[in-house]
Amino acid sequence: FLNPLVFGDYPDTMKENVGPRLPSFSKCQSALVRGSFDFIGINHYVTIAISDNSQSARNDTRDYMKDMSVLF
Repeated sequence: FLNPLVFGDYPDTMKENVGPRLPSFSKCQSALVRGSFDFIGINHYVTIAISDNSQSARNDTRDYMKDMSVLF
């Protein structure tokens, strides 16, 4: 989730998994968002064990849960 702030664009894997549902940045938007932070704080509240579920990414019907390609 930090890639747009650090690099000005989403990571390639995110673009592949989310496809056309992911909005794209114009060159101007990319330049504005890149490096537009003074401080980043990350809070970690819980850890959940997961396992790979890559097959869900091959499904025609995609949603938030299938984009993660994991089993909880």
